[in-house]
Amino acid sequence: MSDLLKDLNDKQREAVTAPLGPVLVLAGAGSGKTRALTYRIAHLVAEKLFRPEEILALTFTNKAAGEMKERIGRILNPNFKFQISNSGVTMGTFHSVCARILRADIDKLGLGFDRNFTIYDSDDSLTLVKQIVLELGLSDNFRPQVFAYYISSCKNKLLTPDRLNLDNEYLEENLRKVWKMYEENLRERNALDFDDLLGRTHQLWNTNPKILKQYQERFRYVLVDEYQDTNHVQYMLLKMLVANPPAGGKNIFVVGDDAQSIYGFRGANMQNILDFKKDYKTARVVMLEQNYRSTKPILDAANKVIGLNPFQYEKKLWTAQKQGEKVNLYEAADENEEAQFVVRQIVNTQISNDKFQTNSKFQISNEVVYTPILDSFEEKLRRGFRHRFLPDSSFSIPQNLADFVVLYRTHAQSRPIEEILVSAGVPYQIVGGIKFYERREIKDAIAFLRLMKNPRDLVALERVINVPARGIGRVAFKEIARGLEKYEYDFSRILNNLDALELADKAAAGAKEFFELYVNGSNGKDLNVLDVMELMLKRSGYKEALLKEGAEGLERWENIEELYNVAGKFRKLPLADALEAMLEEIALMSDLDKTDEGGNKLTLMTLHSAKGLEWESVFLVGLEEGLLPHSRSITRPEEIAEEVRLAYVGMTRARKNLYLSYARSRQSYGELKRAVPSRILKAIPASLLHKLN
Repeated sequence: MSDLLKDLNDKQREAVTAPLGPVLVLAGAGSGKTRALTYRIAHLVAEKLFRPEEILALTFTNKAAGEMKERIGRILNPNFKFQISNSGVTMGTFHSVCARILRADIDKLGLGFDRNFTIYDSDDSLTLVKQIVLELGLSDNFRPQVFAYYISSCKNKLLTPDRLNLDNEYLEENLRKVWKMYEENLRERNALDFDDLLGRTHQLWNTNPKILKQYQERFRYVLVDEYQDTNHVQYMLLKMLVANPPAGGKNIFVVGDDAQSIYGFRGANMQNILDFKKDYKTARVVMLEQNYRSTKPILDAANKVIGLNPFQYEKKLWTAQKQGEKVNLYEAADENEEAQFVVRQIVNTQISNDKFQTNSKFQISNEVVYTPILDSFEEKLRRGFRHRFLPDSSFSIPQNLADFVVLYRTHAQSRPIEEILVSAGVPYQIVGGIKFYERREIKDAIAFLRLMKNPRDLVALERVINVPARGIGRVAFKEIARGLEKYEYDFSRILNNLDALELADKAAAGAKEFFELYVNGSNGKDLNVLDVMELMLKRSGYKEALLKEGAEGLERWENIEELYNVAGKFRKLPLADALEAMLEEIALMSDLDKTDEGGNKLTLMTLHSAKGLEWESVFLVGLEEGLLPHSRSITRPEEIAEEVRLAYVGMTRARKNLYLSYARSRQSYGELKRAVPSRILKAIPASLLHKLN
């Protein structure tokens, strides 16, 4: 192990070998945060300070956990174990670890949940809230999204319906009604929403000291990645877990960067990292300030920008790299010219790097953009874009588009850029758009499987019982739901008692067809998860219905075939275990876990989605007052500070080239309005900038 420590710089080594007890590692962007965390775990095991099963490492994405597992395996040995078990390091997201804790003991809460609970994603939760809002007759006065937002926000603060204290009494009164009905429905359906995974774990530990003690004794050393992103309930779970360590001393090792705290709107509380030394009086603080990612000009500009943030630990990123180009700055007439600049610059960069050959000049102006040889001029006109095209132009698609990213504050800013990319035939992906697991056909397929695991899941049932159409409308579904409750959600019993329900003939026939599908599936011997998918999606008529939709339906079925590949990972497990593992993996995926990293594509994403990633070249567009910082943050200093941190995060994603741009005017609500350069730009000295024409 001592030989491996030679690979670390002095500060990384100080963090990795720090004495036991509370440790805060303030790791600036690109300073080797993950390296310090993984080597710390390896150090604890290699020096036999703790057994692997005594270590808990918490991350914010499954992707981050996976990367750390691979690194530690390489440091120690390839057979090192990482799993939720008693024979290896427990490593995963807060939500995945809490889900496992609840699978074991949720019945101890005495609320009617059992270990087969379904995890509702945000869409499922919103669907349920919508149903309740309609039932209470509140749809004319409130949008369901308002209630969903407040319920999630309050849960992350460990509030309950009876402890609400809003400024708006009318909203508070109705929120309390909706929330209580929402909780009743979750219990009836044996479902937890995403926030419940943390909140119910806190409730379990708070009301069952013996269970808490079991985990305190099991996890004698706790590590946390991205500590600045923890919310109140995560903060409280950590405090409880390390409150009474068996061997004395609060063994908690957290890594984070207050300068990259950008998720306040999700409930993250930056004060958690700022107050770490207050919470743990004997805490050792180690600062990692050497950056291994970006060039000196990029870091110098980023340091100037983060200086606008008054709420921070004082630190300054530096690099041993002495060379590097200045930060590029472009002033556009409007958002369309800005979009044209981005695409033109990417192509010109490719030309300068000799990444591809072109037979004709690529031209973008206010009126003319390139047309790839693969598409006819008439095809471009059919697409309906506003630009004029050169029908005789041609060039090869750049071969390293994945080295570039376009970052913006809001999704709406992608529209003019997308128009140019589509019309130019440049492949791209939008992170935060419609993701694979959010597509209609995938959610349908998952709903079929959820019902096999949890017959009480009425949200899943309502989604697919009439897909394809079986004559079961809203009234019929309510009657079926009533029958299910009466017959204890036993599909066999309701199938045998359909005559007792008040259903029209067509609805009764449709219900019979649907429930027979499940009864036959559950009675099948030696079925694996792939067999069940085949049964549900083909015998139900779902595949046939999709294929009748033509080319779009075929594409949707191809997406489902990709889901078969996901299911294939679990085919050797017993069916019940396979369903639980597969559905839990899907439910607990974060936005970044769902990102498609394959292929030669240009990436477009919001600044909030970019943290933790890096590219050779970064375009940060829309640097104007009202966009970045956003107009919603202008009146509050702490929100302005978060917008500054957001810009800092975007800038420090770049390894070699950073492009900043703003427009003199921009469309807003259908009108062209004058724009003002952002204060973020004004913080960067002219000596660090290269202004482009």
